[in-house]
Amino acid sequence: MNRSLPSDDTLRSLHAQSLHALSPATLDRLRQARHGATAAHRGRWRWWLASACSLVVALGIGLQFTGHGTLTGPAPAPVLASAEDNSALYDENPDLYLWLGDTDLAME
Repeated sequence: MNRSLPSDDTLRSLHAQSLHALSPATLDRLRQARHGATAAHRGRWRWWLASACSLVVALGIGLQFTGHGTLTGPAPAPVLASAEDNSALYDENPDLYLWLGDTDLAME
């Protein structure tokens, strides 16, 4: 299965012979087809550009609907108790204990 490939010069001479064997009308159609293929390839960047622009616009609209692109204002400050409020929790009121001792609510 080890066939030797023809040399480059052999392939070039075969190509030249085949070009001489073709009619001028066939060669003209081949040139037109080749020119049409390169012209179609040149216009592809426009489609890529249009697709990329529409993708950017769609992403921008999508971000507006989700709310990630807008600022809602400053974040609310966390509620922290001051030192004075904490000290009020630890103050004992002796009247509370007297009232609890006099009522039956303490046992419930």
